[in-house]
Amino acid sequence: MRRALIALILVIALFPIPTSSEIAEDGGIVIEEILVSASSAQYNGTDWNGDGDIGSFSDQYIMITNTGNQSVDISDWILDDTTDGGSPPCRIGWNTTIGAGESITFYRANTDIELDYWDGDTATLMNTEGNLIDSMTYPGEDSWWDKVYTIAENGSLWKQDPNPSERQGTCFTESDNTEESYILKGRIVTMTGQGVIDNGNIMIEGSQIVAVWADGEIPPINTDNITVYDTEATIYPGLIDLHNHMHYNHIPLWDFEVHLSDSQKSEEGGYTNRYQWGNNWDYGPSITWMKNNVQDRDRWDMSAEQMKYAEVQAVAGGVTAVQGSPGSGTDAWDSMLSRNIELYNFGQDGISTCAVCGAADDDYTGSHLISQNQSGSLNAWFVHLSEGVDSSSKAEFDALWDKGLIMDETVVIHGTGMDQSQFNKMGTTGAGLVWSPFSNLVLYGDTTDVIAADNAGITISIAPDWGPSGTKNNLHELKVADMWNREVLDGHFSDYELVQMVTSNPAEISNWEGFVGQLKAGMYADIVVLDTFHENPYRNMIEAIDPDVRLTIVHGKPVFGDIDLMTAMKDDDWEYINGSGFSKAIDVTSTSIVDGMQTWEDIESGLSMAMRNDFEDIKANWDDVEGMTDSEIEDWLGTNFDGDYRDNVNRLSTVGLDPIYTIGDDRFFDVVNRSSHANYHIDMTKLYDYYDVEYDENGERPFKEDSDYVNEPPVDEPDPVKGCTDSSALNYNSEADEDDGSCEYEVTNPGDNQDNDATGDNTCVGICDEDTNDDAQSDESDPVFVLTIVMIIIFIAAVTAIFVFKDKELVEEIEHEEAADEFIPELPPLEPPKD
Repeated sequence: MRRALIALILVIALFPIPTSSEIAEDGGIVIEEILVSASSAQYNGTDWNGDGDIGSFSDQYIMITNTGNQSVDISDWILDDTTDGGSPPCRIGWNTTIGAGESITFYRANTDIELDYWDGDTATLMNTEGNLIDSMTYPGEDSWWDKVYTIAENGSLWKQDPNPSERQGTCFTESDNTEESYILKGRIVTMTGQGVIDNGNIMIEGSQIVAVWADGEIPPINTDNITVYDTEATIYPGLIDLHNHMHYNHIPLWDFEVHLSDSQKSEEGGYTNRYQWGNNWDYGPSITWMKNNVQDRDRWDMSAEQMKYAEVQAVAGGVTAVQGSPGSGTDAWDSMLSRNIELYNFGQDGISTCAVCGAADDDYTGSHLISQNQSGSLNAWFVHLSEGVDSSSKAEFDALWDKGLIMDETVVIHGTGMDQSQFNKMGTTGAGLVWSPFSNLVLYGDTTDVIAADNAGITISIAPDWGPSGTKNNLHELKVADMWNREVLDGHFSDYELVQMVTSNPAEISNWEGFVGQLKAGMYADIVVLDTFHENPYRNMIEAIDPDVRLTIVHGKPVFGDIDLMTAMKDDDWEYINGSGFSKAIDVTSTSIVDGMQTWEDIESGLSMAMRNDFEDIKANWDDVEGMTDSEIEDWLGTNFDGDYRDNVNRLSTVGLDPIYTIGDDRFFDVVNRSSHANYHIDMTKLYDYYDVEYDENGERPFKEDSDYVNEPPVDEPDPVKGCTDSSALNYNSEADEDDGSCEYEVTNPGDNQDNDATGDNTCVGICDEDTNDDAQSDESDPVFVLTIVMIIIFIAAVTAIFVFKDKELVEEIEHEEAADEFIPELPPLEPPKD
């Protein structure tokens, strides 16, 4: 064996030595440590990643090291455990470069990769093409508490104390998009301009749009053998929701009385700012408890089911991306249905949110945001600001302005208390505004001065806020905005501009305009298809309701829609989701997430039970009351859930689960119709008119003609003129829009200026002649000659070393084996790692 190894070394020495970059790419990146069994806080564990959570569920890690001598870009490389099962793989975050000799530690809290104690596992690292870079395998029931696996010098698996790097990596689980290539046919509303393609085609490959063209045009791409789905409907970019609180969206609209005195109320009779309604005595029973109990591990323990339910409510309205999702516990729902804006998307993670961070407080500097802004790593900062109609709400904007926090990346949510002068300031920065009219009216009786914002040149988007005081999704919020625009604003905004506010505008103010918000080649396939019932495609979206949503596609994957289309595109991989007189299809299963095979039926029935708060269900499921008698449970509920009333009466709400659909939700309309302050400026009963639609036996609604609508088909922008844009070049083209690298420059012979200087610089600039190229080739050939000499020397030295050190190696090997025989390892744990 030793002679064979020596022979192999000698043979290798005869071949060219790879460059440093080749070493770094092919052999320099290794998995250096993996921690499987991290003790919990109960057993004095260490918070290795510093996130406040102690135990294997957070602190398991995989550490990779660059043993080469050159930095390597590992963006989009793949981390996984065993590749034939286990946890879903994740892709390393955008713009991740690991320097020579540097290590990066990837913790389970970020990767969602669970390293299996019982059966053993494998940590795997692959490059962007899926080629294996390195792996480390360990056996089952073998890991020791708070010891890492590493590879010893002899190549064997070894255990030692953890030594994680200070630098932590980010890694993001991707959706299991199984779609390949397909074409959607229909009326296409591109949102690149007001014109539409009446009869068009969109070709999708994987997750992206690769071509858009009209019938009769030659497709700009090969469409042979590509499946075509004729939607017979209108195709739009997916709706983007920039203001929500998704973990509350199982809670129905709050039916409350304003608890303030008349002098404390707004002019309309509502609250005056966001800090008041949380003190309403019914806020706890109707909202806080209903959120916490559903998500509490000791009670209903349905946080993952709740988020899936909220995402279904979003995609049922054509929403393909939402803001306001929880930042932890994402492994069971992230990237399954709608996109979550604060999480990893499009190879980047540049979104920050401040919902209750007190940004207007004196001690809040936001210096981290300014630094991100200056470094270019901040895409958008969402801040709840000036939510209310009083002077204190208005002053919040001034506080942030003085701190320099109204920036191009700032997205102001609400801005209800702001005036024209403040919007004018905001308009100079490029900051965006999110308008939530329904929630504003329900809580305060008035809403944001969006005409002032528009006059200041601010880009406006529309979003629903949350379940307790908002609509169910953008499609429904759009109707409130339309009604306010027509009834109060005298039609200030056009239909096209309103649709922009849920598609291209939110993409723009999130700095996502290069990815979503329009339908054109190169964009991601986030799409909603609506039945065509209106000649004006923009009124078609504004007036569309639940049964009209024909298909929702996220990242190229159909997730919700009509049964015929979902069956054609997904066979039987869907479930029924029923409404009032209609049915749709939903796909909530995914092989790429934890608990990804939960069915819609299980999710809906479980949450329905939890929201009823039935005594027998509580008795059977809550750990708090385990072992108690019925009377003891009654007393416990009365003591813990009497709220601010302090009367020992159980006030847990029994109002039930918020329905997915607005149509058929009679309670929703009843609550808003009875709110006097919500109806102060506008008759909210008119909202129901959008839903008062008669459908025939085929599920079709009457078609509306619009004599005022004139379609001007979108005109393709002319291709940019390419050429040399450098005015100092010989071939400068003053009409060129884009430099194509063709610039030619005058080449000066150094010999003309240096008298017979044999060392003159022969480096070529611009167009080179043969002599100059020959010089360059000769220069490059010198290292090859030197390398050959070096290899010969190495070969001779290797042969000599074999004989000189042969006996010494044998002695060292014997000593090493004797030491190994004498080593008695620490006993492994007798039970799996404790979280």
